[in-house]
Amino acid sequence: MYPSSEPIDLSVLRLVQGKSLVRIVDDDETVAKSYEFMLRCSGWNCRIFNSAEDYLASENVQIGCLILDVRMPGLSGLQLQQKLEILEREIPIIFVTGHGDVDMPVLALKHRAQDFMLKPVDSRRLKGAVFQACQSDLLSFLKTQKEEAEREATSSLSQREREVVQLLAQGLLYKQIAEKLGCSERTVKFHKARIAEKLGVKTPAEIAFRLSITTKNKLDV
Repeated sequence: MYPSSEPIDLSVLRLVQGKSLVRIVDDDETVAKSYEFMLRCSGWNCRIFNSAEDYLASENVQIGCLILDVRMPGLSGLQLQQKLEILEREIPIIFVTGHGDVDMPVLALKHRAQDFMLKPVDSRRLKGAVFQACQSDLLSFLKTQKEEAEREATSSLSQREREVVQLLAQGLLYKQIAEKLGCSERTVKFHKARIAEKLGVKTPAEIAFRLSITTKNKLDV
């Protein structure tokens, strides 16, 4: 069913399919409907767009991927890819074309296309590429959700809890932290327990790691 060096876990496949939408952008309605039929028979939800302009005008927030024809009237597939990059509307793209040349796939892959295929496409390869693309998009979405939740949890810390976190991250012992903050070890342990509860971690090492990830994300923004 799906070409792969390792068999695909069916439960994973069904999970990815249940959360994904495959967008098909091709000005040739017959070709677009053939992709749609092939993928729907394998359990994928699909939506067809007859042009790049129609796709840009749509609401596309659901996890999934884009099967994109290279040469179309109006905006070409490569121009749409570049437009999406400018708009920061990231989505894995699988290019298909009947007019391949050496430069075309190089340019597409340079802009982080998921795959590039010549028509007529091999159905097994296309289904495999769709799974890989949608799984990648789902994992990226889940990672973003997790990072946002971690940032929210960290922002909920009080000023004193932040001070304790900073000192824990430096590897200081409870006694040393208590001396620096002018409080008892019991108070430090209480703050550490509250921090662990808010951040969903247990050990000082996990707290330090969470802090480092959150700090890095803030610097990257």
